[in-house]
Order: sequence, then structure tokens, then C-alpha cells
Amino acid sequence: MPRLAIYHSLLKFKHHPSAEELYEQIGKKNPGISLATVYKTLETLIQHNLAGKVMSTEDKVRYDGRTDQHIHLYCQKTGKIFDYEDPELEQILVTYLKKKGISNFKIKNFQLNINGETRKLKQKPKSIKNKL
Repeated sequence: MPRLAIYHSLLKFKHHPSAEELYEQIGKKNPGISLATVYKTLETLIQHNLAGKVMSTEDKVRYDGRTDQHIHLYCQKTGKIFDYEDPELEQILVTYLKKKGISNFKIKNFQLNINGETRKLKQKPKSIKNKL
């Protein structure tokens, strides 16, 4: 099934890929899947809350297999987007936003994007965990 292959491939990426990157990865094992199928499947996954859309600092669309609230690190050198795990920072933000309160607006979740450059890593992390 093309949809499952696309979804599983999205989940395996260590960064947030573009549709073209997914297509290249999937095409190796599934040559019958077109780029249009990848795009349509990604939109279906987003509609069913199984994936998310993330804009890069260059305004390019990337896709995220995680739909929970989390922080993104944008590498301005490579253009890649990584998840950043820091429950303490997330709690500080939630507490701060609740304390500030915005009249006539209920905050359901938030996105925090941190821009910078990755250092040369020996291994590419699945997700970067609180190592700033």
C-alpha cells in the first residue's frame, strides 16, 4: 500500500523531510509511487492528524511524523529541521502563557522554532535532547 509506505518512511526520517526527499527514499523500494501520490498522501495524513506541516526558514514545506506539541531546531547551514526535547522548557512556556493570559483567546498549543547551526556530529540524532 503506497500510503503505508509513505507514512512509515516519514516516521523513519531523523529530520523533517520535504515531499521530494520522501519520494526519493520511497522510490528505491516502490518505483510505482509517483511524486503526486506522495503529496496527496501527505495531505491525507495531515487531515487525519497523523503528520504535520512545518515551514523551513527558507519557506519550504517540510513534513513531521510527530503531531504532539514539541520544539523544532532549524539548522541554517543544512536546512534540516530536528525535534528538540526539553520538557522543562515546554512547561516554562505553558506556565508563562497561562500566567500572561490573552483576553478572548484560549491557547490550545504552541510551536517554538529555534534557528541556528548544528555542530559537526559523529552520529545524527533521532531527536536532539536538551543539550544546548
